[in-house]
Amino acid sequence: MNFIFDIDGTICFDGHHVDQSIKHRLVKLKNAHNNVIFASARPIRDLLPVIPEFADYTLIGGNGAIISQNGQIEIISEIDVHDITLIKQIIKQYNLTYIIDDKFNYSTNLNADTELYQRIDPNRTAQSLHMDAIKDPIKAILLNIKSEEFDTIANTLETESIGVELIQHYNESYIDVTAQGIDKHTTIQYILGADADYIAFGNDHNDIHMLNNASHGYFVSNANVEYQSFLKNPNIEVINNTNEAICNVLDKYL
Repeated sequence: MNFIFDIDGTICFDGHHVDQSIKHRLVKLKNAHNNVIFASARPIRDLLPVIPEFADYTLIGGNGAIISQNGQIEIISEIDVHDITLIKQIIKQYNLTYIIDDKFNYSTNLNADTELYQRIDPNRTAQSLHMDAIKDPIKAILLNIKSEEFDTIANTLETESIGVELIQHYNESYIDVTAQGIDKHTTIQYILGADADYIAFGNDHNDIHMLNNASHGYFVSNANVEYQSFLKNPNIEVINNTNEAICNVLDKYL
């Protein structure tokens, strides 16, 4: 069976590492001839330091915009030139905090003291560039959006772009942007095939499409996401956001 795991808030609860009890079970899954895949909003650059033991596994980064298989990184789709120009205009017009990633490098104006900044390139293997120096953008995050401007910014991206995929985190005041048609589920299909069965674990808006199309899905509880609608899907279970809860589920498959 194919097992797909989101990282932050799903199997990583401190932003930096996965508990040994979970890692032990992931290895056992793999050794039992299952396919273990990690699917994160993080680019591959920032995913590897969290799960270094699994660097040769299949990794999906940037909400599906980039993958790594056997250590080889491949961009699935870049944001169109017109659309990244629009994104940069919005950043300047609304004075937004942002992160723009390419295959390995990044641009950001985040304060270096913030927790989110500390998660960017912790191994110091990439370059921090001016936004105009990012030539192959795979993902942008628009952060700290004022509530009164959120809908306007989202609408501008939807109506004035050639085509982008938006994941709107209204409660947390940010928007993820990738190329049109790119999300975790579409990239799972790219890797496994359109009709492949998989079991998925996720906890956020960017996991919804992946979970809804899984043979069985586990939504790890998240106070920032209204998940009552998941209860209408008989293939999705809501579980606690603890190492113990994840391990208890994994033990059912071992």
